[in-house]
Amino acid sequence: MKLSPQLVVHERDPIKRGLLIALIVFVVMGTGYLLYDYGHSRSDYDFASLQVQRGELQSEINRLLTEVENIRDELVANQRSMEIEKLAYAEVNSSLGILQSEILELKEEVAFYRSIVAPRESSRGLRIQKFDVVDLGQKNNFRYKLVLTQVIKNTRVTHGSIVMHVEGVNGGKTKQINLTSLSAKGQEKLDFRFKYFQSFEGDLVLPKGFTPSRVHVKVTSNHVTLEKTFAWPSDSFKTSAL
Repeated sequence: MKLSPQLVVHERDPIKRGLLIALIVFVVMGTGYLLYDYGHSRSDYDFASLQVQRGELQSEINRLLTEVENIRDELVANQRSMEIEKLAYAEVNSSLGILQSEILELKEEVAFYRSIVAPRESSRGLRIQKFDVVDLGQKNNFRYKLVLTQVIKNTRVTHGSIVMHVEGVNGGKTKQINLTSLSAKGQEKLDFRFKYFQSFEGDLVLPKGFTPSRVHVKVTSNHVTLEKTFAWPSDSFKTSAL
């Protein structure tokens, strides 16, 4: 016959149980409070750090904006300086062109007077110094200039007349037209009287359809007769003797 095991009954203390539960709740609440307090203090620290970083970034942005503004002002000043330099260069270049043109004219005048004061032996006496034709910018309208000279060693006054005619093509045919008849005065010849030099200028209008090719100049004085032919200018205004 087997004996059944003994049943042991333990009596639990409700007070200890309540204290244990209270302790657990206290520990949990304390731990939660500590975690909250740590998190709160940490968030305050992070916020303060972010505020400091934000202030530093704002200061850097302000510095960069100031630098950009200074660079922009410098660029504007440089552009204005370049514009002023361009204008100054253009003015200097224009003045230089004018001076070069004046120098060229002065050289031509010096050469002209030198040919009168100190001529070569072969150039002494009455001469057809030059003949120019200038386009006035209007269709068939031109201006001519003829210069006669006499060497300065010759103290005699020379006088005489000039006859000029233009040679060209009109309607496929060769034609000669008296140059002076094309001017407003309509003179057949030009009279001259001088000791050293004399110039003649006049405007002329060529007939419609007439294409000039050259100008023939004949000078008759009380001593000699001169004849010279000048090509009518095509690309340039001045003619050259043939």
